[in-house]
Amino acid sequence: MATIVDVAKKAGVSVSTVSYALSGVRHISDETRERILHVVEELNYHPNLLARGLINKRTKIIALLYPAVASDYLDDVQLDFISHIAKIATHYGYGLLLFTSPSGEQEIMRFINEGLIDGIILMEVLRQDPRVTLMNKLGYPFSLIGHTENNKGISFVDMDFYTALHLCVEHLAEFKHREIIFIHSFVDFQHSQHNYLIESVRGFNDAAGELGVMGTISGCKPTIQAGYEIMKTLLETQPGFSAVIAGNEPIYSGVTQALIERGLRIPKDFSVIGLMSNLSAEKYTPKVTSLSVPSSEMGRMGAEFLIKKLEGQEIEPQQVILPPQLTVRQSTGRFKKRI
Repeated sequence: MATIVDVAKKAGVSVSTVSYALSGVRHISDETRERILHVVEELNYHPNLLARGLINKRTKIIALLYPAVASDYLDDVQLDFISHIAKIATHYGYGLLLFTSPSGEQEIMRFINEGLIDGIILMEVLRQDPRVTLMNKLGYPFSLIGHTENNKGISFVDMDFYTALHLCVEHLAEFKHREIIFIHSFVDFQHSQHNYLIESVRGFNDAAGELGVMGTISGCKPTIQAGYEIMKTLLETQPGFSAVIAGNEPIYSGVTQALIERGLRIPKDFSVIGLMSNLSAEKYTPKVTSLSVPSSEMGRMGAEFLIKKLEGQEIEPQQVILPPQLTVRQSTGRFKKRI
């Protein structure tokens, strides 16, 4: 059975152009429209029931591909991304589909072939992301929360993760900590292509080298239990370190459990920085020195970039990298040698 992608390929146009030609949403030249209709007849292409019921109008639905939320626990940062994307979609009269499947290319092709959506927001962006390559090839509307190695012609919003981890190390070094561990939420982080992790590791390592700090990077699953277990192991194998940067809120919770179990106090015996929302940071005792991701703003901008493209309001691609925010609270303090 022929798909809209087959029609676009044979007609030598983008998928969106085929969609516009069949729906009449935007003006398409008579020559292009005739070529597309000829291919449609030749391939015996039949839009699905949903698409046929939407003649002369779009679905007004966008999709969010966010694999990271396919877990048993959603932290405030993840929920904030989703809620603000949904809020912006609703504001502009769009519905939102959330998909968490890691097989993003398959989901994208299904969305396009079935005519379910008008465009896609991609998250968990890789340095070289095959989903982005596919979207560019198909000419399908999309935006990124995150960015790739080559972002020519792409609208995206991201945070400066390099500076973020650099700031964390600087803060701990000011308190005379000389052995610092960064625990991120990837088990095999050395082979990860997630751009924000690559930039975080680079910022951490550069800061450690510049400031004469011994920096160690460990990875674990993004859960409380994993944070607890890896902290227990690190306390046994690297007894000299005195500060931790925890890659998300569940890992922070596990780290603190392991410290309490060993009779170590925060921040008197150990300093801990958590990558978490300000709301979460204020709930703990002691309150957490936190590096907060501007998830509200990133979600809002990522959704607006896509919707404005769909509405024909985007003139040039929008590319924004937001500065990090390190808020010093009670979980970090001056280094004190443990007896």
